[in-house]
Amino acid sequence: MRRMLTMLLTGCSVFGLVGGAVLAQAGSENGREALAKELRGAWLPLESGMTTSRTEGTPISAKYEIDNGTFQLSVYIMKEDRLSEVIVDHNVGTIAKVDVLTDSGDLAAARDQKEAMARATRTLEAATADLVRANSGYRAVSAMPRLNDGHPIVDVLLVNGTDWRVVHERLD
Repeated sequence: MRRMLTMLLTGCSVFGLVGGAVLAQAGSENGREALAKELRGAWLPLESGMTTSRTEGTPISAKYEIDNGTFQLSVYIMKEDRLSEVIVDHNVGTIAKVDVLTDSGDLAAARDQKEAMARATRTLEAATADLVRANSGYRAVSAMPRLNDGHPIVDVLLVNGTDWRVVHERLD
């Protein structure tokens, strides 16, 4: 599920570069509806989840997702040479678990995100918070950094009810 959502968000990002804000295709329409429904009950903003994860390392991406039927806030972090996934309990704002990344697809995505964040002069949390403020009524679902012509940018998936969009912000 993680790999599918990551590929989907990457696809949305590409379309977003061409046509501005786009409709997010988080799997299927039912998948989008299920995620939006779960998000209504999650009081913790994505950017606050990233801040919470900082006790384990530097956030390099974050997303709310439904993974194997479980709604969760997943933050990839880097600490020295280790890449890990931090699951933040969105009900109380604490770290639920930390797992070192071992899946080849997850590791590849995390390495690309790490490279983008190594060139960033702004934190992922700050850029995400700025985009949420600029899009009143929306909340962040995911924040995925990448390089664009050598510059680090973040693609942030936002939702407001049934309206989904991807917005971009430079990190340098």
